[in-house]
Amino acid sequence: MKTNTLWKVFKIFASNIFSFGAFLENFKKGIKGILKNILVIILFLYLIGFSGAMYILIMNSVGNGLVNSGDIEKMPILILITALALVFFFGFVSAATNYYTGCGEEQFLSMPLRPVEIFGAKVGVTAITDAILGVVIIFAGGIIYGIKAQLLSNPLFYLGLIALMLAVCAVCLFVIYGFMILILTLVPKFRNKGLITSIATILIFILVICYSMFSSRIGMMIDMGDQATAPVLQMIRLTAQKAPWLLFITSALSGNVLSSIVMLAFSALFIFVIVPLLAPAYIKTLNGFSDVKSKKISAEKAHVVISKEIKSNSVFSTLFVRDVRTIFREPSFFGNGPLMLLLVPVLFAVSFLISLTAAKNTNLGEIQQQLKQIFLGMEPQEILSFKYYLTLGFTAITVFMGNSTSIAATSFSREGKSLYDLKAMPIEPDTIVLVKFCHAFMYCIIAALIMGVFLVAGVNLLGLPLTAIEVAEIFIKYTVISLIISLVLIFTEMFIDTVNPKLLWENPTAAFKQNVNAVVSSFVSMGVVGLCVVLMFVFPKNFIGLLIIAAIFGVIAAPLGFLYFRYAVKKIQKM
Repeated sequence: MKTNTLWKVFKIFASNIFSFGAFLENFKKGIKGILKNILVIILFLYLIGFSGAMYILIMNSVGNGLVNSGDIEKMPILILITALALVFFFGFVSAATNYYTGCGEEQFLSMPLRPVEIFGAKVGVTAITDAILGVVIIFAGGIIYGIKAQLLSNPLFYLGLIALMLAVCAVCLFVIYGFMILILTLVPKFRNKGLITSIATILIFILVICYSMFSSRIGMMIDMGDQATAPVLQMIRLTAQKAPWLLFITSALSGNVLSSIVMLAFSALFIFVIVPLLAPAYIKTLNGFSDVKSKKISAEKAHVVISKEIKSNSVFSTLFVRDVRTIFREPSFFGNGPLMLLLVPVLFAVSFLISLTAAKNTNLGEIQQQLKQIFLGMEPQEILSFKYYLTLGFTAITVFMGNSTSIAATSFSREGKSLYDLKAMPIEPDTIVLVKFCHAFMYCIIAALIMGVFLVAGVNLLGLPLTAIEVAEIFIKYTVISLIISLVLIFTEMFIDTVNPKLLWENPTAAFKQNVNAVVSSFVSMGVVGLCVVLMFVFPKNFIGLLIIAAIFGVIAAPLGFLYFRYAVKKIQKM
């Protein structure tokens, strides 16, 4: 993604919403333009002054109540909920009205621009114009909280404040655009600028009515003082009890470094991973908005076009299928690659059955009974620890299985001399790199699914007292964490093979067996699995500990992947 191009597209989209130059130009258009600008300034100052003063007074009253009750650490929950609610509302209204403006989208689609550059500019406009509202709310509320909790002298307070601002913006933008892309993909009839604008207008009208109804009540609450804030305080306490994870997130304002790392990791994930992934889907949903395009073809021609059976695959899907088929068609590639993914679980199963058969005077029923007695004697905290170790064990095995195929470590080495044929074709280098990445990542997903089968089978076979929800929870946790860790491994292994690919070979076996890159990558995989085991004893042995491990590798994976893709695209041309 070229930053210069993205910035230019962003400025064009932003100018369609508000142009400071055009605003100043109104002062030169006579009395009418001057009066218009003055009214806009007065309206802006009124909204900022009245709403801001009301928000500060409410937060101050709530803060005093929480200080008196000794629950001041729960105040950031109200700040977070307020910011999320307002940013979700105004962000959705803004995204709906500016999703397709008809002022630049068609021209950009006809230009040699990447989807991520167009979509990234759209997201940037929404972030600047609307998500900044959440930044202001969190900043004002955070300063009040810092005064009440005496945290303004703590540097970690400001780190948590910045992390919370970024995380709120990222979450809201992800949900808003993800929801709109999903709806417009499933229901193409909503791809109508007038319809979406009408929905946004109705929402604004409802907001104005609700604001006028409750503004007087809010004023009365402020006059009543601490008595009026009692229901709000009770709501905050109930929310903290029912959603304790909110306390972990908002504890960043109290100086919790781990919470700040998690939120910064999600912000990086949104910028470097989610936005590029959603960009192609956003571009597809733009089809159907333009009234000009729909008028260029008659009903008879439309029927003729629809009747034709034209089937074509994208360049990405064609290359991906080619890469997978190459692995399965070449015995040496398959034997040293995907076959390892199948052999590891088979070896685990055979080893377990042999151990069970070799045990004297022991049958499966006795083992189930002994395990049942052990679990009945466990404390709740011990059961949580067991689930933690089980999740971490499955994570380590899944990471090892998914990366034991050496697919990432031989991404370009497998091509050999045929890489020159790929370079001679009209194929973008970033498409080739993306295909290699997706192929390697596919086996990590398959490994997680295979271990899921082992998890369900093991729970049923051994009679472990775990409910279906608990099994599903363990599956989701180890799958997400293992995939995040695998991202770091895949990017590292692909980087090793990109720096020094083994392209000159006559025997396909040399691409795997006689390739130093595959050997080095194997040691890297074992080192990462060992690091996971070490982290298991360092961090808390609960869900927070798993979250920390995922956050650490997520923070590493996001910039690592971004930098690798930029490097690989340039390196391919020199191979």
